[in-house]
Amino acid sequence: MHLTGRDLSTADVVAVALGAPVELAEEARSVMLASVAAFADAPNVLDQKRSYLLGDVRPGAEGLSRSFILGHCAGVGEPLPVPYVRAMILCRANVLAHGASGVRPELVDALCRLLNEGITPVVPSQGSVGAAGDLAPLAHVARVLCGLGGAVIINGERHSSSPLPAFDPTPKEALSLINGATLTVALAAVALEQAETLLHVLEGACAMSLEALRADLRCLSAAAQQHRGQPGAIATAERLRGLLEGSELWEGHRPPDAFSLRAAPAVIGAAWDAWAHCKEVVARELNGACDNPLWFSEEEGIVEAGNFHGAPVALAMDYLRIAMTQAATQSERRAFRLTHGSINRELPSFLVEGTGLNSGFMLAQYTAASLASECKGLCHPAVVDTIPTMQHQEDHVSMGPIAGRLCLRVLECIADIVGIEALLAAQALDFRREGWHFQNRQRLLGHPARLGNGTEQLRATVRAATPFWHDDQILHPALRAVGGLVRQGQLGGKSGWLGPA
Repeated sequence: MHLTGRDLSTADVVAVALGAPVELAEEARSVMLASVAAFADAPNVLDQKRSYLLGDVRPGAEGLSRSFILGHCAGVGEPLPVPYVRAMILCRANVLAHGASGVRPELVDALCRLLNEGITPVVPSQGSVGAAGDLAPLAHVARVLCGLGGAVIINGERHSSSPLPAFDPTPKEALSLINGATLTVALAAVALEQAETLLHVLEGACAMSLEALRADLRCLSAAAQQHRGQPGAIATAERLRGLLEGSELWEGHRPPDAFSLRAAPAVIGAAWDAWAHCKEVVARELNGACDNPLWFSEEEGIVEAGNFHGAPVALAMDYLRIAMTQAATQSERRAFRLTHGSINRELPSFLVEGTGLNSGFMLAQYTAASLASECKGLCHPAVVDTIPTMQHQEDHVSMGPIAGRLCLRVLECIADIVGIEALLAAQALDFRREGWHFQNRQRLLGHPARLGNGTEQLRATVRAATPFWHDDQILHPALRAVGGLVRQGQLGGKSGWLGPA
């Protein structure tokens, strides 16, 4: 992969986070060299910043870059997972490759070397407010890069220092290494890739539930969706119709279904629309000049702006987290309906024959309810909770990394919620395929039914991982297995799940 500072995608971020190599593109190298050359005699930016923050500082003070980097290594909490740190390093390298930071190409080369040699700084997960950059986490990377100490992970093992030669930064490079909301956008890129997979799985599990509950599929009417005009709902209904094509398990002309079935295109589609908006925001941020000050041409000069502020991405992560949670809570409601013998249309209570002796999948819905509640609690917007820092110079901040970490935690919960729906729907569809239905706890044999082309494939995928239940078993292995299918992209979407925040 070649970094241009112009075309990095969220998929690229995940690829490098998982180990793909990267290098600076030659065209970006030329732009960076021109940026540096335009201000060869620029004043020492660290002298200036220390002067207005702390008073008099001796011009050109020895060791100022070193003390600046070390003074910002203030993170706390559990270390970020290695893939998240790799994502952050890549995103920072791409910002610098954009060519508006006044840093040498050798700095990007050094960051790429960390990635390509598999040397990952240990970075605490907490401590950034997401304005003036994600200072603390980026400083922990800069410390390692510049040979100022700091532990690293190599091949899964922790070492006290990096084996690579130390990079000697200019004052501007020391500042640019940490002065951007780059952990925020790295977490956002990962979240968007994972959310895309989950939205596909939500559609698949929903289609299985619609079929298992013998819903009136006119709710997927193309005409109904077109007349409202919401693009996400239109596309979701179309994909649901495709998954259910060929199914014999639906009925029309009866009382309308519950909203968790009938309004599924509206809710999942709204989440898709939120995802699309957030992806646009993050794509711009990945390739924008998130730094300060910015060094342009001689005519435009050196500009002190607010590009370091994480508000755009923090807002996007709050929005995505809320949208995904709404779709997940609807998934939990479908799981509830599947287990409720009075409303699941002649399926056994808790989806196991002989309920009374067997509690079946009752506790699976408990787990889904617990996870849904946890998601709701994590949905308070982080970006509204600004707290002033740095003697009121940084008097408004974004809390972007918090928004990103919360979003990733929510997505982990949702992966299991939607996995539970798929597990329960597969159990229900097995009864439907055989033509079994239940009245007064008695099994009656009807006509076997053909499933939709897509839903049959999804049911078979679940069955390959966990068998049909005739009697009670330990639920945890089944829940873990189907959660793994979700994260591996085997129930829709794509693989590349990077693990918990």
